[in-house]
Amino acid sequence: MTLDRPSLRERAGRFWHRHRALMWTLHSVWALATGIAVIWLARERYGFVKWVALFIALTWVSTLFFGRRTVDDVGSDPTRPPGLGTELSSYLTRIMYQETLFFLIPFYAYSTVVRSPNVIFLLLIGGLATLSCLDLPFDRLLRSSATFGAIFFGTVAFAALNLLLPLVFEMSPSTSLRAAALGAFASAVPIALRAAGLDLRRVAATVVAAGGLTATAIAFPATVPAVPLRLDTATFAADVDRTTLEPIRDLGESATPAQATPRLALIARVFAPGDLPATVHLDWYRDGRLERTSREIDITAHEDGFRVWDGMPASAGPPAPGDWRVVLRTRSGAIFGVASIRIEDGTT
Repeated sequence: MTLDRPSLRERAGRFWHRHRALMWTLHSVWALATGIAVIWLARERYGFVKWVALFIALTWVSTLFFGRRTVDDVGSDPTRPPGLGTELSSYLTRIMYQETLFFLIPFYAYSTVVRSPNVIFLLLIGGLATLSCLDLPFDRLLRSSATFGAIFFGTVAFAALNLLLPLVFEMSPSTSLRAAALGAFASAVPIALRAAGLDLRRVAATVVAAGGLTATAIAFPATVPAVPLRLDTATFAADVDRTTLEPIRDLGESATPAQATPRLALIARVFAPGDLPATVHLDWYRDGRLERTSREIDITAHEDGFRVWDGMPASAGPPAPGDWRVVLRTRSGAIFGVASIRIEDGTT
């Protein structure tokens, strides 16, 4: 009597389930390494940003199409290994998340201002990129939580749209931030409905969470870098030549009140990768206290960037000693540059 030998497919399935954890762990290391390579390759390559739109669209379709199947496949036991179809769909979805997030990181890093609230967002997308490389826990979260899947996608979609809209549609950073937040919310809701099915409580929780993300981005724009703008150089001067916008008496990093007369002024050169409108203003702080807010300045940025300047009123006399800090903001309040100078207590 002979026993039926298992088929090749059965043996392959047994081998995979036996070594699944090891295989995905090795793939996590590989995904992290390739993600770092993507960060390096994406530097200053704004021409490739349009590909993000394709990746986001494919990720949305994948997450939406497989969302219901994934939750059904998990059932009441999220630790049970998924079927082959779910395994493959989850893998493709994770790959698209990984590539999109790692591609976005350098562009947000360029526009992030150190020691400002928008560092939070850079850390967020960096953390999400790392999480997407941890195949087993990330896969389990995607398969077991409709809320997590919708919120994760909404966050990635917001980050992508916030960079994409100014470059493709020449939107101002302020407009694109609001449009990206609303677009991310609108795209996350169908995912929540698809994944949660008829469970109205789960749908409501997911929609509320996605709405909270949208409201946070709109209400606290200073926590989001003003991509694609970034401050290239900042020069403090005693005044500005109105014709050439060149500094009159460059003050460097410190000066006395007498050196900073007739006015303490700042000339900022801002980088922009293409034509887009921007409305900006400058907030002047001395020792942490707001001293002045400039008028709003309407600029049409171009590939060479733009220069913007402002200064304390000459009628106010010499600037008071202290640590002066100028924060450059868009109309919505997003920060894209900070410059500092120390006014010493002395005369020359």
